[in-house]
Amino acid sequence: MLKQQQSSNNKPHAGVGVIIRQNRKVILGRRLNRPMAGSWQLPGGWIHFAETPEQAVHRQLNQFEDLHVGKIQFVAYTNNVFDEHTHSLSLYFMVDCLNNDPQKLINKNNTVEWLWADWNKLPEPLFLPLQLLKQSGFNLETSFEREKDA
Repeated sequence: MLKQQQSSNNKPHAGVGVIIRQNRKVILGRRLNRPMAGSWQLPGGWIHFAETPEQAVHRQLNQFEDLHVGKIQFVAYTNNVFDEHTHSLSLYFMVDCLNNDPQKLINKNNTVEWLWADWNKLPEPLFLPLQLLKQSGFNLETSFEREKDA
């Protein structure tokens, strides 16, 4: 267990992860930055000052040209402790991709690579927050169905 830090400089940062799904597949991008450069992650980013998590999700979704989605649902969170200096909280929101040909989606971000991956066969290595989401038992289908029925 990591030693608990008392410094105000070591507060966790909050970010969003957007699970864009269609037919049991999700969009993943390969990270350019540390930590864990080269690992696979969901679209996402930090929540900006005075921005709501939902606004951050919309900002992330707007990075994809011609993306059409259904209702946005909060589905999970992870507590990500990378090391004694790096701690974040990820809030996950899921949307259904309504595009007829999702393979043609283009992300305007400067990311090495984007792909559609089967949720049950995700590529390795996974970015720590996505690893933790998978380890939590999060189920791509039942989590969203539960939200739809509520």
